[in-house]
Amino acid sequence: MSMSWGTLTHSDCDRRLEQLLHDVDSMRGFVIDRMRGRPDDVDTILQKVRETVWHRAGSYDPILGCTNAFVFGITRNVVRHELARRRVRTEELSDDLPASRTPDPLGVLVARFDTHRWMRLVADLVGATDWALMVEIALDEADASVIAGKHGLSARGVRTIRDRVAVTAATIRAALAAADGQLPVTASVIIGCVPVQGGLREVAGMLDDDAKTIAARLGIHPGSARARVATAKRLVGVARTVLEHELAA
Repeated sequence: MSMSWGTLTHSDCDRRLEQLLHDVDSMRGFVIDRMRGRPDDVDTILQKVRETVWHRAGSYDPILGCTNAFVFGITRNVVRHELARRRVRTEELSDDLPASRTPDPLGVLVARFDTHRWMRLVADLVGATDWALMVEIALDEADASVIAGKHGLSARGVRTIRDRVAVTAATIRAALAAADGQLPVTASVIIGCVPVQGGLREVAGMLDDDAKTIAARLGIHPGSARARVATAKRLVGVARTVLEHELAA
């Protein structure tokens, strides 16, 4: 149990647990959106979320975010696990089974809309040049080094662009999921949209500190810390922009 819980009275713990479990109900829209075509599974998923929240309530720390953000993180993980489990089960089916029914046209359209939704935002936020290069690499059968040479870029330059696009896309998709879950535009929710790779989310939570302090905490060179701070600031801005735009729509 976290220190924040250890200092609470039993009645305070009960109220906090009650709030956490109450917040599970606000995740229904998010679960419905992610479990498209499986409406009968929504209540089952939400029950799994309640059970997980019940067992993990002691790890909730208000310093790291509101109860809604804590519950959203659990909900997202439960849904991801359930979808992954179903994909594995589907892949294990025998090839001798009859072909599945024709896909639901509306489901296909919704899936395409969602893909277009985040890809359009990524293209807008990384710039036309970087996006066009990534699309060319993804669709062209030529080696990436050949495409890089055509654009006068080194292999390192391509990796830099690819990493920039990748973390931007991850931030945007997380922000869209948070907006779909009707999460508020708070610091904890915004920081939660920043990818964990490269310590970017951790850095995003330390933007009030100077580069030397961050470098010491992460055990990296101050120059690397400054670069990560710049990236984290950009991604925080991306997450805030997407959340505010989606929630205002």
